[in-house]
Amino acid sequence: MAPQLKISSNVIERLNKVSSACTGRLYGVVYENTLMVLTFTLDSDSSENDTDPSHVNLQLNMPAEIDLCGVLAIGCSDEAMLYTFKDIDVTDNPLLLKCGTCGLNLESYFYIHQKLEQAGNFQVLTELEIWQQFAYIRLEASFPIVTGKEGLIEALQQARKNIASGKVGFYLPRKNIYLLGGEIDPKESSVELLQSPSCTMYEGLNTNKSMIKRIPDIVDAIPADMFMISTTDKLSEGSVKCAPVLQHIKQSFECLDFNLKIDALSLVSLDIGMAQLYAVLVESVCRNLKLIEQSLYKQLVENGVAIKLPEPIHFKPRGCGHLFTITYPAASTNAEMLHYRTSLHAALALETTRPYFRKENALKFRNDIVANKTLLNPHEALQNSGVPGGKLSLVDGLYAYHHYMQDEFDDNGWGCAYRSLQTIVSWYRLQGYTDKPVPSHRDIQKCLVDIGDKQSTFIGSKQWIGSTEVGFVLESLLGVSVKVLCASSGQEMPALASSLAYHFQTQGTPVMIGGGVLAHTILGVDYNESSGDVKFLILDPHYTGVENLTTIINKGWCGWKSPEFWKKDAFYNMCLPLRPHCI
Repeated sequence: MAPQLKISSNVIERLNKVSSACTGRLYGVVYENTLMVLTFTLDSDSSENDTDPSHVNLQLNMPAEIDLCGVLAIGCSDEAMLYTFKDIDVTDNPLLLKCGTCGLNLESYFYIHQKLEQAGNFQVLTELEIWQQFAYIRLEASFPIVTGKEGLIEALQQARKNIASGKVGFYLPRKNIYLLGGEIDPKESSVELLQSPSCTMYEGLNTNKSMIKRIPDIVDAIPADMFMISTTDKLSEGSVKCAPVLQHIKQSFECLDFNLKIDALSLVSLDIGMAQLYAVLVESVCRNLKLIEQSLYKQLVENGVAIKLPEPIHFKPRGCGHLFTITYPAASTNAEMLHYRTSLHAALALETTRPYFRKENALKFRNDIVANKTLLNPHEALQNSGVPGGKLSLVDGLYAYHHYMQDEFDDNGWGCAYRSLQTIVSWYRLQGYTDKPVPSHRDIQKCLVDIGDKQSTFIGSKQWIGSTEVGFVLESLLGVSVKVLCASSGQEMPALASSLAYHFQTQGTPVMIGGGVLAHTILGVDYNESSGDVKFLILDPHYTGVENLTTIINKGWCGWKSPEFWKKDAFYNMCLPLRPHCI
């Protein structure tokens, strides 16, 4: 019987953007006679080397349980793609998706008994619906490797064999569960993992389910650890007991001695069984080791290149709807990895105007966020604005909330524009556009002096700055361009709602607004074009307290503001930073 077919809405949306004929591969999860397609990659038509990511199966870069499950034919014949079915082992009925360019006339077929049979209707699932059924597990561990340089790959392969043979155990601290492969009863009850992260992210802040309908940029993965099983059951009857044999060879050789870092992901059902979970965690570690092995092998074949330990880094490319793991050599620069990143963009059908796979784009996990540190994206805890028929236009991506009195620096009463500027710079950092640090107040003042906008006495003063100075600093420090919007009074602000909405839809950067004696950061608008009703999403830099999300949300330091928020007798200038075009 053909499985039920479900397809992520992200897949449909990405197919709509593919405008040329090509072939590709489908990746998804098989469970309970259901195939859920989560993503796809496109094949390259170039004749470059086979290490190009667009030439190979990217399954290793996916979380465990996301497997190659079918083929994709866009605007071309599917006959040449059928050979790929032999590489699919996760299901007996691989999938073929056919469509025209831009996603037109999408058709689905299952390959059953060496014949294509139409799959019929399929269900399209939103990203939120998917994460109400599944959760990510992030396994972090390390173990020592001591070997000669010529035996490095063999040592990694042996490590994979040891892990796959059941010589490791796993620990889930949230549930205080230990998993030992040889001791798990296949009939054991399910692990009953925590509720889906997308549903529990802000539990306690808002319980009326009227939060902004979007997937948070910060992922709450379930943590796991790995350990070696150093003790075994007593020797079985009939086994041979013998003393260890040591072979001593006296010669000089290059020895590599390091701790190998494992940072592996898996995607699991919330009611997964213990035996299955053990197997999935083993697979996630083996995938991680294979990625590390590929990176090291490439370095070894490049004569004269010193070995750099690969670092597994996780990403969540905007619009893909799934996590993606890359192993970059330690200390590698963005310039050195440009070709590789460009190939990834092509393979995943991503736009080539913004970065997704720079190290600065690394995914933020909620467990990694240190208490009392600068908050990221507090607006994701907000309720909807309540504008009838309004259209949300929001900041796109991560930013850090900078406000008065942070960094043990007293700027109460004069530093609000400085703090808004720091929030904007944090956005450029977290989106991968720059690796420059967020500037201090003194850095900002020195920049303005260096470009001739201020006198030298400005450094160390408590003088205010406005939107013009914010634009100057952004252009000087980061090389980005800005646009300016002006309102002669607060009453004119609703008339600029459509311009602000367009900015967030096309650029997605935080907006600094200065007026009178106050500066704020605008993170979005909720605007009804027909009625003219609008609310503004404001991040207020005048907050002087500790990094307490509940206080910040409940007291309105980050919240929706009506047009009355803007003073009628004050003018307002808005600095709208623009995105650079780069990968």
